[in-house]
Amino acid sequence: MERISDVHVREIREFLLKSLRDVERLRDAVGRHFEWRPLPEPKEASIYAIDGSRMMKRLSGAIIYAVSASAIGERLYYWNDIGMVFPYKSVDERVRIHMDILEKRMGAMMLELGADLVLMDGTISSAIITPPTYVTSTTRELYERHGEQLLNAALEFLDFLDEQWVDWREKLEEGGVLNGFSLPSRGWGGEEIFSILMKRGAKSIRESFWWVNDREDLIVLFEYLEYLHALDRLLGGRIAAIAKTFYKSDVVKTVKAREGDKLKGTPMIVDTPVVASLSEEKGYLEFSYLKEPKGGLPRLIVDVMMRGKLQNLKEALILEGGKITGARIRPAYVRFADGGLIYLLEVPEKQDFERTLAEILSVAEDEYVIPLEYAHHSVVIKKQEFDAYVNAVLSALVGEDERFLSFLRYGREPLE
Repeated sequence: MERISDVHVREIREFLLKSLRDVERLRDAVGRHFEWRPLPEPKEASIYAIDGSRMMKRLSGAIIYAVSASAIGERLYYWNDIGMVFPYKSVDERVRIHMDILEKRMGAMMLELGADLVLMDGTISSAIITPPTYVTSTTRELYERHGEQLLNAALEFLDFLDEQWVDWREKLEEGGVLNGFSLPSRGWGGEEIFSILMKRGAKSIRESFWWVNDREDLIVLFEYLEYLHALDRLLGGRIAAIAKTFYKSDVVKTVKAREGDKLKGTPMIVDTPVVASLSEEKGYLEFSYLKEPKGGLPRLIVDVMMRGKLQNLKEALILEGGKITGARIRPAYVRFADGGLIYLLEVPEKQDFERTLAEILSVAEDEYVIPLEYAHHSVVIKKQEFDAYVNAVLSALVGEDERFLSFLRYGREPLE
């Protein structure tokens, strides 16, 4: 594409002009039903911001990846891991969840170490209401086959995570950095999680070998339990999430439903340009997410909650007829500076919204929140550095045993 085509420019211009006319119609209607409010006065607090990063490389027989999370506030904390998995069941999503686990653990630990408020990048609601599809189907099939044995294994695994949590937090507080071992579900020191649980005396694993033929699927399930365990811990404290990129239309949908025929013919566009047109001044607009069925929570997870686990998550979920319809989250669109960008802020319903926003403003500058910006820059894994590190690790391994090459060759080698 050497030059800009006039045809492309014209098509995009026409799209934008039509969209501006639609925004004008919707803006007046939104102004009748929602209020753009001035920001409260900043309130000092001990605030930590959390962000994560990930990178992966596909080798001939396995996938090597790196995940990292950082927390920035009065101190700087890191949690880094590099690992290898076989390309079994939704590897990209599983690596992303590994990063999410580190982020949520880090946030929860900051709260336990004394932070007044923890800021997360992205949204909380999606973490609560959207179980990964591959986990839902795998869990259902496993629970149908193994029933009570699987439930007891899940409970014993969560007990193990509770104990391990204390050790992780103490090491993080002492040194500020954790490297390695972060997902017990994937094993530790060459030892599988089933062996680890067996040595701990887990009756569900020791009494029979029901789990042997479903080993890989159980590891996937345990990874998801680690995610829910970390999310549950995070939801136990005062948190907020700020998303930079989002495509919500709850405000527009609400207004179109209330106005009826008055807005007939207007398209269902996203909220951001409409809300931004209400005012150029800094401020915020509170709204509510519309309830929409998101799918059922796996029955195993419901039964785990009935046994007293994951209670913070249980309180945050809105369930109707076994379906997840939403989360107890208060959303708002926020602009931190006059003429600035619009961000999506989410705060749990149990928190004081005004106080939370006031505390965030104490660390906001110009258009964005400074700790979140620092956290992002401190944690990002750069591809060039990742590739160099991976090559050094693989060279060291092949130097030990050339048989490893069958797993570690890189399919694009001839092209580079």
